[in-house]
Amino acid sequence: MNTHVSRSTLFRLTLASAAALAAVTFAAGADSNSTPASAAAEDLIPLDRFEVVGTRPHTTDTTTLKLPTTVLDTPRSVTVFDASRLREQDIQTGGDLLFWVPGLNTNGAVQESYHFYARGYRMAPNDWRVDGFAGRVTGGSYNPNLFGVEQVSILKGPAGLLYGSSGLPGGMINLVSKRPRETAATTVETRIRTFGGGEVGLGERWSHEVEFDITGAVTPEGRLLYRALASVERSALAASSPADDNQFYRLALTYKLDAAGRFQLTPSFEWSREDRAQRAAGISPSSSRTTADGRTDYTLSDASPRTVNLAAGGRLDTNRTWGADLAALFTSSWRAAVGFRQVDRDYTNDAYAINSATLRQTNAADPRSWVVSRRHSRAANTYAVTSLDANTTYEFIPAERVRSLLQVGVNARRNKNTAASSGNGSDQSPINLYSGFVAPADGLVANAPALVAGNATDAFAWNAYGQSQNEVFERWILTAGFGYSRETTKSTTPAGISTRAPARSSDVTPNASLVYKLTRRVSLYTSYSNSFTLPDGTLEDAQGRRGTFSPTQGDNYEIGAKASFWGNLLAASFTLFDTSLNGVLVQSQADELNANGTRFYRQLDNGRKSRGAETEFTVSPLPAWDTTFTYAYIDAFDRGATAARPNTPAEMTPRHAVSAYSRYAIRTGPLTGLSARFGVIWQGPRWAASQTPAAPDPLRLDAFHRFDAGLGYQVRGWRVALNVENLTNGYYLLAGSTGVAFSPSNPRSYALRVSRSW
Repeated sequence: MNTHVSRSTLFRLTLASAAALAAVTFAAGADSNSTPASAAAEDLIPLDRFEVVGTRPHTTDTTTLKLPTTVLDTPRSVTVFDASRLREQDIQTGGDLLFWVPGLNTNGAVQESYHFYARGYRMAPNDWRVDGFAGRVTGGSYNPNLFGVEQVSILKGPAGLLYGSSGLPGGMINLVSKRPRETAATTVETRIRTFGGGEVGLGERWSHEVEFDITGAVTPEGRLLYRALASVERSALAASSPADDNQFYRLALTYKLDAAGRFQLTPSFEWSREDRAQRAAGISPSSSRTTADGRTDYTLSDASPRTVNLAAGGRLDTNRTWGADLAALFTSSWRAAVGFRQVDRDYTNDAYAINSATLRQTNAADPRSWVVSRRHSRAANTYAVTSLDANTTYEFIPAERVRSLLQVGVNARRNKNTAASSGNGSDQSPINLYSGFVAPADGLVANAPALVAGNATDAFAWNAYGQSQNEVFERWILTAGFGYSRETTKSTTPAGISTRAPARSSDVTPNASLVYKLTRRVSLYTSYSNSFTLPDGTLEDAQGRRGTFSPTQGDNYEIGAKASFWGNLLAASFTLFDTSLNGVLVQSQADELNANGTRFYRQLDNGRKSRGAETEFTVSPLPAWDTTFTYAYIDAFDRGATAARPNTPAEMTPRHAVSAYSRYAIRTGPLTGLSARFGVIWQGPRWAASQTPAAPDPLRLDAFHRFDAGLGYQVRGWRVALNVENLTNGYYLLAGSTGVAFSPSNPRSYALRVSRSW
């Protein structure tokens, strides 16, 4: 695996940032006697203020309707994380925040995979968006780093109307990038983290990070703004393997095309390099290692410890994203927005993964003599995603106390992908599950075959939509819309032979919602929304015809309430939902052929279904004390398309999930600036995989809980924070398909962050 930032280099960067912080403090102290009182007060405000903990009803969200709508007026279940909470809880990746969102759940490999579950549906890479655009997260990626993120908006339920063909109807996560600001501000931060619980001793794995965030005006009149961000990190996540070496850089400019700022152009560029070690699943020899032996239990007592990583090698992802956003305010009633993104991602993999079929005990008298061999493989893929998103909105008042918004928009995306893989080399270098000892001593050798190029794909999809939002008597808000989508795909072999699949088109997809505002702070809503997947035009039906299938569609019905009581004392939301996947294509049996002599497909309304309730509320009995509670009840099941039997429970979806997070800050007295926080997560039992006829007995994962805690101190732009995750060092499985694919929780970890903002 390539290493581009050495430990010594990162250590020097950490020292350099600490020296820079000290120099800034000295300079601030030298000028303190001449600083006006107003400037001194401003110095207490860092770049990201700790203002909110939970989703407040008056928070603005543009993800759901592509309109600047408050959460109170949004007719869908939405959770919003701002930059201050991400920093406060030390949330580094997208997977870290899933436990705190009602209705969402990780697929288990928190630090590794982009997959997440929303309302019982396993979501795909494109369900992670950056500023509304897909492409930053690709198939096979690790879950996204939250570098440069200002806000995370999590939409529960489908978004096919505005975003086009998006597969399953569970939800979408939009990462909103930090934008240039008019007020100059700089933050320099260094972060150190180590594990220290159970078999992983304190200080055995150190992670370091240095981050810079600078924004302000370039020109005196403030027509040109900038924001520059940089992060270099070395993360020792996997045991007995090289640490991850990651670099992220981002530059964004905002230029006001006119003096009034009615037309603003924001070009941006981001470059990142993620050099990650290969990680292996845990193994428990005494647990079930087959999928049809009737066992759904597992054993942790003899599982491979978290101090040993059974895999080796790693992967390198290089990402380049550039684009621009144009916001135009033609009149007070007419506005438009246009965005463009080009994402180029190169992925190379050079890994030694375990071959679970080689698991064996070398000495029957020694229960710690289990070994497993590794296989070398390589891959080299490229992804090029070009996206365009444009919409315009016009507001008019057709009658007294009636306000109408009309919006039309279009988005398009082109994906050009290439892939090359080597296949697996021969089994080699068995490693002991418990000691990490390798035999023979010379270890692994590169024995994968040569890379073989696969087909190159070129897919183009576009989606057009229109919607109308009408507010009547300042009480009723009715939103209705419809959309249409189309996709084409071309595949080219290494020999240069190209084939085009038949074009795929959607039906006209409607959405509708109604909000009733009981008061300015309390609203009720109901909505219908959908998602869709366009069918492969080459699939045949029972009569041998092609192109006859309608899109597979997810239908979502919601009713809910949102409120903010007694000022900021209590903010709450409650949602009931019913989501189903209809029009699922099911292939005939091997001996059931159509008139053309081939297996065919039937389209049935018997896909997955989920229903349940989500609630989130934040209590603030004191101005500096906020506590957020979330609860989700989800009954998700397969109705028969691929299930072992009707109403088979969905995988990785606990029936009950709870989280609570509380933060208290002292604002007066000698301890001003000191804060303390505490969080707890609890999830009920869940199935590790779907029950199918071929694998009717996946693991039944036990319920688990986790406690987090932290202390912070903030004064004159300085911020020091200590976070402890998994305070009690709980050991539980996040996922696990069999006894040779366990994904255990991380041991207790400590993170120290020191930053200076001015």
